Amino acid sequence: MKTKQQSARLAILHIAPTPFFSDRGCHIRIEGVVRCLKRLDFRNIVCTYHTGRDVSDIVTHRIGSIYGYTKTAAGPSPYKFWADLKLLLLCIQQYRQMKPDAIHAHLHEGVLIGLLLKLVFFWRRTPIIADMQGSLTGELESHGVFKKYAFLKWPVMAIERLLLLLANKIVCSSQHSVELFKSRFPESTGKITLAQDGADDPPPTDLEQLNALRLKLGIDPEATCVVYSGALLESKGLNELQELILYSRDLEPPIHFLIIGYPTTELEMFILENNLQPLCTLTGQLGFDSLADHLALGNIAIDPKNSDAGEGSGKILNYMANAMAIVAFDTTNNRKFLGSQIKLARSIDEACELLLFYVNDKSAASNTGQNLHARFKEQYSWKVCQLQLQKTYTSLFSQ
Repeated sequence: MKTKQQSARLAILHIAPTPFFSDRGCHIRIEGVVRCLKRLDFRNIVCTYHTGRDVSDIVTHRIGSIYGYTKTAAGPSPYKFWADLKLLLLCIQQYRQMKPDAIHAHLHEGVLIGLLLKLVFFWRRTPIIADMQGSLTGELESHGVFKKYAFLKWPVMAIERLLLLLANKIVCSSQHSVELFKSRFPESTGKITLAQDGADDPPPTDLEQLNALRLKLGIDPEATCVVYSGALLESKGLNELQELILYSRDLEPPIHFLIIGYPTTELEMFILENNLQPLCTLTGQLGFDSLADHLALGNIAIDPKNSDAGEGSGKILNYMANAMAIVAFDTTNNRKFLGSQIKLARSIDEACELLLFYVNDKSAASNTGQNLHARFKEQYSWKVCQLQLQKTYTSLFSQ
């Protein structure tokens, strides 16, 4: 790789086909990767959609606004094609000005836009790093797309294979994702590496401020606070979350669910229909800079997603950083993150039992949380991701 003085002049164009930044795991990943590369003395700019908010110290360029497209939550949208076309035009404009040394393409759409961009400026042969947060085929499956359009599954997998073949390097957000891609796309095995999701240690907590926040949110001081943070979508485990809330309605000692995320409409209706208002606090969309204070209120955390699409789980890492016991399903990804010694559920009934176990045995919950925090410090800080990215870029520029 270039010397530190030389690498400061190397420029990376990031393509983020999403409303960056919108306080969800995909965007936390993008921000973390950009900051890691910045600490390695690369110059970064991010090209993204018109919605979302700017993040301090990250140079961001946006497409022009699209009438009617205000969605920032995860999931498909009829406006995506138009947004991606405008994003390609924006990237062409920024490429001309920046003349990047590499294109770091986030998500599959980003890789496609990056390849078109490389084709436009073919004489420069700019390398592309494909940053994968999970399998496109697996993600569409989790959103239920193939239930309606089963005929699309083979073409989508073929497109995914082609995108990976044409990228120069592929970085994956979890070890499970690495293994999944190598298994499904063996022809790309030699360029697949790990640049895992990370998280930061939370700041020291102020007990007086936490008590005030607990009071403001209407959380019973005697209740065990159970936290969920993330998108409130079926593909992210919304149905399982609802079942856990229903199961907890009559438990003693009492439980209070602090639910951080959006969109809230479906869950709000469920809570009203089942008279669960005293049991739940929904914050709606919450700024990422406020997340640590809210997680600090929790005794137990939940990740209700029960699929193996391959993407990492930023929420799991933030739970670990906050030393909370975690109720999650026994997926490959969760087992990789949490280790073999942690109890995981194989069904919704087991998830309910595990939640009850931690509620009734506070010592076990505390010990589990401390063990997970120690594992986080050793294996899952952003410093680990930074070292992995450094190896990938060293290999890229030495070729």
